[in-house]
Amino acid sequence: MELNGRRLLNCGLGFFCLIFCCYAAPLSFEDVSISNGPQSMITIKEQSALQLPCSYQLPDEYLQDKSVILRWRKDNKTLRQSELGRMSGTTSEPQLESMLREDSRVVLNKIDGSLQFASVLASDAGQYQCQLVIEGQVAASSNNGVVTIIEQLKFMPQPTSKNLELGSLSKVHCKAQGTPTPQVKWMRENNLPLPANVTDQNGTLIFAQVNNDQRGQYTCMASNSQGQISATVSINVVIAPKFSVPPEGPIEVAESGTAVIHCQAIGEPKPTIQWDRDLTYFNENNTDAERFLIMENGTLEIRDVRPEDEGRYGCTIGSSAGLKREDVLLVVKTSKSASNSIITRIIIVIICLAFLYFVLVLGLKVWYRYRRHLGKVQLEDGHPHAPTDGQEHAEHEPCLTEANSSKNLKSKLRESTILEQESQVADDIV
Repeated sequence: MELNGRRLLNCGLGFFCLIFCCYAAPLSFEDVSISNGPQSMITIKEQSALQLPCSYQLPDEYLQDKSVILRWRKDNKTLRQSELGRMSGTTSEPQLESMLREDSRVVLNKIDGSLQFASVLASDAGQYQCQLVIEGQVAASSNNGVVTIIEQLKFMPQPTSKNLELGSLSKVHCKAQGTPTPQVKWMRENNLPLPANVTDQNGTLIFAQVNNDQRGQYTCMASNSQGQISATVSINVVIAPKFSVPPEGPIEVAESGTAVIHCQAIGEPKPTIQWDRDLTYFNENNTDAERFLIMENGTLEIRDVRPEDEGRYGCTIGSSAGLKREDVLLVVKTSKSASNSIITRIIIVIICLAFLYFVLVLGLKVWYRYRRHLGKVQLEDGHPHAPTDGQEHAEHEPCLTEANSSKNLKSKLRESTILEQESQVADDIV
């Protein structure tokens, strides 16, 4: 019985193993495939809808046991992807790769795997590929599909009207895009030829020297096999605003006095004038209209000036031709500031006088020292020298009487004494 029992047990184990092995056999990667991908060449007009197919075969067991990512790539960069498997935490690849771009026009259909474009643009042209990425296995990829966009004929950007400054070198651009590449040219209103000093270079109007004769309407025309489009702009000639009388300062005014700050401008069109204090423009809320008056020519008048009115006042002139600003400092002199100013001036005068006195004394000292030195030299020249050779001294030394020699020596000693006394006086002064 034991033997039979063992045989029965072995038979039961073998039968169980047979059943288990049949159901636990690993799936083959050949069961995963993409049966239908994008066409190799796709040509479509801009702003049309587009759907790129991606039909795939994937057993349910993969969805239960593994991480599976459905991914679309454009020009070898991830465009869109979606997680299909339930074991999303075990994949060796990041679950959310950075997308090529976020665009609501492009949607990945998770059910059938297709990539859908609501309206294609010229930038959508490129090479597309669909992939199934499974954990631990090589990705299953579709064939490459190249999408070509027939770009709609259009201006990029749309030409706009311009104000050109008188006498300047200016350009007005007109660029168009489309398939095939369009031809672009400029025309003047009523099919008139372009004015003098104006040339058309590949869609760019070049005004060599802007003048009033060049005002008017100009039309840019772009054409290719799709047809023709046009855009008309207005060219106006202006003169940039300039200060005819700029504000100049600083301006000092006594408290309770009247301050007048001039500001006048010229230009075409006529510029407006706006005043500000410390970069805050005047308005009815921050300005006393009874004290702050702006004349018709732009001059600002401030009556009954107060200490708080002190600051920098700016004048801004502007028109469609541009803006310019200059400012000036207004200083309000109060009674306290006036007394401080007088004291400051007195101190400055005293310092200057002291400096001059010092320079004068120093000069006298130098002069007296020079005189004393000169006297000593003259005194030394007057003393007789001991002869080294009796004969030579007899030949060259002039014969002086004893009275004259004594008189000259006393005179030089007296002069030397006077110089020493003067120098001592100068030293005492310093």
